[in-house]
Amino acid sequence: MTVTIPPPRRNGSSSPFTPGFGTQPPTLVGRQDEVNGFARALDAGPGARGRATLVTGQRGVGKTVLLNTFRDVASSRQWVTVQEQASPGFATRLAKSRLPEVLEHFDAADVSKAKMIGLTLPMGLGGVTWRDETQNVLVPDIRTNLMELLRMFDERGTGLLITLDEVHRSNIDELRVVTDAVAHAFNESAPIAFVAAGLPSSINSLVNDRVSTYLRRAERIELGNFTREATLHAIRTPIEDAGKHITEEALSLAAAHTEDYPYLVQLMGDLMWEAAGDSPRITADHVRAADGEARAVMARQIHEPTLEALSGRDREYLRAMAVDDGPSRTAEIARRMSVTDKFASVYRARLIAGGIIEPVGHGTVDFAVPYMRDFLLGRLRRG
Repeated sequence: MTVTIPPPRRNGSSSPFTPGFGTQPPTLVGRQDEVNGFARALDAGPGARGRATLVTGQRGVGKTVLLNTFRDVASSRQWVTVQEQASPGFATRLAKSRLPEVLEHFDAADVSKAKMIGLTLPMGLGGVTWRDETQNVLVPDIRTNLMELLRMFDERGTGLLITLDEVHRSNIDELRVVTDAVAHAFNESAPIAFVAAGLPSSINSLVNDRVSTYLRRAERIELGNFTREATLHAIRTPIEDAGKHITEEALSLAAAHTEDYPYLVQLMGDLMWEAAGDSPRITADHVRAADGEARAVMARQIHEPTLEALSGRDREYLRAMAVDDGPSRTAEIARRMSVTDKFASVYRARLIAGGIIEPVGHGTVDFAVPYMRDFLLGRLRRG
């Protein structure tokens, strides 16, 4: 069949939903307590709980969205934010690019005291080195440079928020460099806050690292699914704000299909909006039309990456669960795996910590990620 180019959208017909990872939803719901807590931490001053925070949760629950919202909170307090993805080299990028970019916004009188002459960091990671023009003293230490920046902020009555997204245990050495400098700033009562986000397995391994005592003292925010009330609001409000209407039947059906999973709320909203086309009303038929594509996208974006990161035994545990129609008994899972209950409990604990399954009663577990059972059953049928 010949491929045709679709015409441009009419003005105002674009979906109000944002199913891309890391993009802000049109309506932020279900995270008010976390936002309030972070705002209180900034307002309370140095030493307040929440100025060092670790955000964790499975893919698609809104970790990056919460980081973005925390940056908005900081901005509302006239704080400056330095944000970075915690991919390899992030410590160097912070030192070479992010901190100097902040300094460029200071008045010439503030920055003329120091000029950047080189880039070094402990352990060869790179960093900002400054020379004081009057004393000609070299300070090849990111901690010293960060403290100088914070001194300037303190004088101006503002502060610095550093956010790291996609934190992973493979970058533990770089994280130590950054958190050592941040921990020193906390000890000096400097105006700083630090928030890092990552998958549960990564955050747990970092907190348990024997040299990361600073991280063990950080607040933990464990994000999960929305309440059903929040899901209904997150679906209805963007649709009505964009000039369409959704029937009560369609709204109820869409919420049920999402299973209150934040990413799926945006994905279903986007797909049923597309299914409705130019119609001013979204109906249950549009929701049903969107469901198949939503499952396919979930498989590509959530299920496959999640399983890829697991061990063979972890995946075997999940496959043993998938054959049940609902919650699985842990003793039966062990029997299907041909292992003892004690042996199987190791994988149960790891999968619960990773947010992939959840306990739903004594001796029973169920999938925490929507459609994971169907995805695994499809794989089993294909062999």
